[in-house]
Order: sequence, then C-alpha cells, then structure tokens
Amino acid sequence: MKWLVALVVVLNLVVAMYGSLKQRPPLDVHAQEVSPGQVRLLPANWKPDASAPKAQASAPAASAPAAQPLHETKPAASAAKSQVKPAAKPEASKAADKPQDKAGQEKAAQDKKTQDKQPEALACYRWSGLNDSLLARVKGGVPQLKLKSGQMQEDSKEESKGSGRFWVYYPPLATQSETKTLSAEMRDKGFDNYIVSNDEFKGNLSLGLFGKEDAAKTLVARLKAAGYDKAVVKSKDQPAKITALTFKDLDAAQAERLKALQKRLTPGIALKGC
Repeated sequence: MKWLVALVVVLNLVVAMYGSLKQRPPLDVHAQEVSPGQVRLLPANWKPDASAPKAQASAPAASAPAAQPLHETKPAASAAKSQVKPAAKPEASKAADKPQDKAGQEKAAQDKKTQDKQPEALACYRWSGLNDSLLARVKGGVPQLKLKSGQMQEDSKEESKGSGRFWVYYPPLATQSETKTLSAEMRDKGFDNYIVSNDEFKGNLSLGLFGKEDAAKTLVARLKAAGYDKAVVKSKDQPAKITALTFKDLDAAQAERLKALQKRLTPGIALKGC
C-alpha cells in the first residue's frame, strides 16, 4: 500500500515538472481584440520614458500595433467613401438623362405635330368630252362639290361631228342666169334641184341629201351619164362644241363627291388624272 501511494506521488511530480518546463506558444498581439474605447492616439512629439520599466515600455509598444489600424482607418474610410461615390454616379447620370429624355420626348411630339400639320395631297381630275347638253347637266351638279375660286377651269373647242348624211351638189355656172337655165334643164331630165342661197355654198345646185354614201354616188353616176359630170358628193358634217372641265387642288371630300357625280351623270365618260 505504501508503494502505491509513493508511485502516485512520483507521477504527480513528473506531470507538474513537465507542465512547468513546456514552452508556452508566442503571444500574437495582432490577434487580440482591442476595444475602441481603450484606444488612444499618441501625440506627434511623444517619446518613451527612459526611466520607465521595460515591462511598462513594452506595453505601449505592444498596444501600438493594435492602435495602428486606427491610423489606417482614415485611408480605409476614404477608400470606402471613394467606392460609395462611383455608386452614386449612375443615379446622377440617370438624373442628368431625365432632362435629355424629356427633351427627346418633346422633340418627338413636335415632329409628330409638324407631320400632322402637313397638308394632305390634293387631287386633280379632268372631265372631258362634254357636249352642250352634258355640260349643262354637269354644271348643275358642280355646286355640290363646294369648290373655291379657281378650282374649276373650262376649255371648249369646235369639233366636226358627222351627221351620217351625204349631200350631192353641182357647182354654179359663170353667171346666175346660166345657173338658172341649168337648173331648169336638170328638172326636165328628172333631176330635182334648187339653187342654194343662204350659206357658204350659195349659188350651187343642191341635188339631194342621202343617208348612205352609195345612194349619193349612184345619183352622181346618173348625172354624169346625162352629161352633168361636175356633180360632187360631200359628207355633211356638223360642227359641235366639246368642253373639258378641269378640277384642281381638290381635297379628299371634294374628290369623292366629284367621282360620285361623274358616275351618276356620265357613266360612259370617265374622269382622268391631270
């Protein structure tokens, strides 16, 4: 029993000696946490006291590395501040872009307004081939178009219009008395005639008006056989006035009314652009 107690005592002594001899790990002062309230900035002209114990001098020296981050907080703060400023720039640029966006919207609205104000394309139509009767009908409907002064122009010309008839005549002789004698001779031979006295063919002997050209030529052949070889066949054309109306600078409503009027009055005579 004594030996057992002695053995325990010896083991305790060995353990105690091993713990005292074991080296402690070096102290990392940078890993220690320092309270901001305990940090003090040293004045620029501060010098360590030579008479102070080394242990006391080492304490400020040890605290100096911990305090150094406080001196470095200014660049860090300025760096953070510099990082914050660029983040604010997009907002400033966005705010600066707002007037530009507003100006662009105003310009777009102005351009649209200008386009809306541009005059619409004006139409021009020509209504031609109107004789006197058709012209009267058309002019009766023109007030429906509500035209302004100068929007309608009228052009007329004389055109020869065939009547479908053919006239046979004989030229006059040298004197009126000789012509009368000739007229009497023709009557005696069965050729009815009379002396023209009231138009450009005054003095000529009119021998007949035929609806077909062949009938007129047959009479001429008979006259030549009887010795009257100067008979002439003439197509009887009548001069006619043909009018064309030009409608200029018509707006959409006026153009539609004009087209409706043309379809109602002259479906066979179409409007033409001018």
